Amino acid sequence: QETVGQSGRPGVILSLSDGRRIDLSAREGKIGAGEEVVNHPENKQLFYAADQGGEKISRMNRLDVPQGAEYHLVLSDGTRVWMNARSRLVYPVAFGDTREVELEGEAYFEVTRDENRPFIVHAGQVAVKVLGTEFNVKAYAENEVMTTLVSGRVMVKRGLDSLTLAPGEQCEVDKQTGLLTVKEADLAETVGTQIRVTQVNVRKYTAWREGVFYFEEAELEEIMTELADWYCVQAVFTDQTVRTRKFSGVLERSETIENVLKKIERTTSVHF
Repeated sequence: QETVGQSGRPGVILSLSDGRRIDLSAREGKIGAGEEVVNHPENKQLFYAADQGGEKISRMNRLDVPQGAEYHLVLSDGTRVWMNARSRLVYPVAFGDTREVELEGEAYFEVTRDENRPFIVHAGQVAVKVLGTEFNVKAYAENEVMTTLVSGRVMVKRGLDSLTLAPGEQCEVDKQTGLLTVKEADLAETVGTQIRVTQVNVRKYTAWREGVFYFEEAELEEIMTELADWYCVQAVFTDQTVRTRKFSGVLERSETIENVLKKIERTTSVHF
């Protein structure tokens, strides 16, 4: 059952291991059985107490961030996670001998270094393994899984394939190159795999964390998918040819959708 926040839209929901679902927009202060979680809705931040072991290791929490929202999470090892709209993270209340989380959607990770416990992000068919670093993982079900490394080093694994990224490099799981999207993972054995690494403009893939949309020769269809997630709208193309029109620019996520669309209209000769 969907929990609706104070705005009437779906809220940012924390699901506890005992089955409780908490709307974080309406709950300030300590949360949880042992009150090991502190929420600050005004700053959109959720903090977990430092690792203490015990039964907390087996207690899993889930954070669901809906369209039109974002949230900042500090895990029990001090790792910071910025979650984008329409994203979900599953993680333990406290880490034990391992540090593993599960992501659907998009998140930016700033991992606390721990030589003895690599941090692993499971996203679809991909596992991203790190010791201490900053990186962005985009793993929406309808897209390829994309890992962008900002600093440090990460290892990306899919089945028996693996590679190590250097800062500024990006690895993607792409149906067209043989690496499959999450939806088509069942075909992995018959299609074969390959991992493509490219050097990228990192800011293009991490700007959302700074509160901006950063488009660089982006097709209108891709742009509207991103705007739809943030502004909770649906885009319908009456003229199919405009789907591939390209736009470049930096737009503030705090602006109204009307202003954002006007700016796109001025440079792309399309009408919304």
